[in-house]
Amino acid sequence: MYGVPQPHVGLVEWWIAASKLAENAWFITFITVILVDLATGFTKGFFKSSNTKVNSTIGREGLIKHTVIAGIATIFYPLVDCWGLASLANLFLMFFIGQYGISIVENLGAMGIPLPRWVTDSLEKLRDRGNEN
Repeated sequence: MYGVPQPHVGLVEWWIAASKLAENAWFITFITVILVDLATGFTKGFFKSSNTKVNSTIGREGLIKHTVIAGIATIFYPLVDCWGLASLANLFLMFFIGQYGISIVENLGAMGIPLPRWVTDSLEKLRDRGNEN
C-alpha cells in the first residue's frame, strides 16, 4: 500500500494473456508431452513385457492427475504472465516437460522398446526391471 504497487489483474488482462497460450511454444510442448504420456501409459498395458496391465482405475487416476496439472498450468500461466513473470511460468512448464519426458521413456522401456544402456541405467524403474530379467 505504501511501498511497491501491487499487481492488479482483471479478467480482461487475464483473458488477453490466456489467448496468447496457443502461440507459446513451451505451452504447446507441455500439452503435447502430456498427451503422448497418456497414450504411451495406456498402450504399455497391452504389451506382454509390461509389469502392469490395462486397468480402468489406474487409467482414470492418471487421466485425472494429468488434467489437474494441465488445468493448473492453463489457469495460472496467464495470471503469472500478467504479473510480468512469464519466464518463471516457462520454467514451471519446462520442469513438467522434463518429468513427463522421463515418464514417456519409462513407458517405452516397459513396452520392451530397446533403449540405450545409459538410459536404462539412469532410470530407476527400468534399471530394476532390467535386473529382474
